[in-house]
Amino acid sequence: MSNDNITVGQHVLIRLPSNGLKIVQIQDSGIIGLGKFGHFEVSNIHGYPLGTSFEIIGDNGVRVIKSLTDQTNNVNQEIEESEEVQKTVLTQMFSNSAENNQNIIDIGSKIQSLTKEDVDELKKSGASSDIGQLIIDKMIAGHEGFDKKTIFSQQKYLKRKQQKFLRRFTVEPLTSSNLLEYYVDKDPSKMLNLSVDTLGLIMTYGNVRPGGNYLVIDETGGVLVYAMLERMNQQGSIIVLHENEHANLVALKYLKASEENLNKVVRPVNWLQFAEPENEKIDWKDEDTTVMKPKYVEHYLRKKQKAANINTVLDMVVKGNFDGFISMSTLYIPDVLEYIIPKIGGSRPIVIYNQYKELLAEVQQLFTNDRRVLASSILETRVRPYQTIPGRMHPIMTMKSLGGYVLWGTKVIPDDSVQALGKGVKRKREDSEQPIEPQVETNSVAVKIET
Repeated sequence: MSNDNITVGQHVLIRLPSNGLKIVQIQDSGIIGLGKFGHFEVSNIHGYPLGTSFEIIGDNGVRVIKSLTDQTNNVNQEIEESEEVQKTVLTQMFSNSAENNQNIIDIGSKIQSLTKEDVDELKKSGASSDIGQLIIDKMIAGHEGFDKKTIFSQQKYLKRKQQKFLRRFTVEPLTSSNLLEYYVDKDPSKMLNLSVDTLGLIMTYGNVRPGGNYLVIDETGGVLVYAMLERMNQQGSIIVLHENEHANLVALKYLKASEENLNKVVRPVNWLQFAEPENEKIDWKDEDTTVMKPKYVEHYLRKKQKAANINTVLDMVVKGNFDGFISMSTLYIPDVLEYIIPKIGGSRPIVIYNQYKELLAEVQQLFTNDRRVLASSILETRVRPYQTIPGRMHPIMTMKSLGGYVLWGTKVIPDDSVQALGKGVKRKREDSEQPIEPQVETNSVAVKIET
């Protein structure tokens, strides 16, 4: 998806300098508003590669820039400028700097001569990034302690001001990781506190691949299924178990796929149908559509297609032998595993996600006593974000503690006809095969001579 261009009809993620996220659908024409960052004509970004950064200029126009916060992206420079020119600009901007920050005295707004009223007045003079760049230049010039900062602190200061005043944005593909980031930014609890790195761990240990046939419980609004379809290249089948009248897969509306192909791959089934597939099959009888009124024919055909879809899914449930089971749910999993485990094929993964480790520990204890699941493990991953500025990179010291836990095991098929014999059992059997020595009478006392 990262190699695609921006085309009409697709959904994309717009990333703002303030780290704000917005999902939009690309139309033929129209205005896209970005709040305080301004608005632009959508046709001006058609055809550019996904991942391109833009800057809003006058008359709802845009122009391509190198990045959201690059120091060399000002109004008089082009994206094609050389590295030597960029270094010269940086040298001029940060020519006065200190070796450390020990001489900085934190006195709040008193150290800045440019007042809030001055900034508001400059904003009223225009609505382009030229004004934003002018505000930043005046703030740097009016900062009494700017030359006392180290060059790294100066660059961080400049980056914060660019995020606040420059009218820039990046158009990114709506991948599963970007979609999850968007939802987590709005409400992490609806995503069960799932992190992007944990989602990648689930895809890996679940062995999600094109052509696979998977059994899934997804209570994230379809984000898990979205990620699986992305990894599967929309090839294979996903049986989605749900407890409501309809499965909640609202996130799939953003997927770049036809509805026909999506219905072939993703097949919802409720718990009653899954637990009793033989009793829930629909006994459909065809009727003669030629005698029907035209307004009833379409309704009849929809019912027929729905019955065919349900019977197809139930046949797949009866057959079983799924390539894996992935759960991301608040259900009490021990109660449903007795229905799930027999449907999973041998040597196939079982992956269960939960935001609480204690609940997975209970399931792991259940697997320990169940010979059908081998070598279960509880996994946790944390990927620390890094701050990067020219010439320096270091980890961000604060990050979210959420991310959840993953229980992983392998479904096996026990063979009761095979008995494992240890060394002691073998020795005992060898001893039993030795000939019995005769007893010898000595002074009327029976003695057994053992060899």
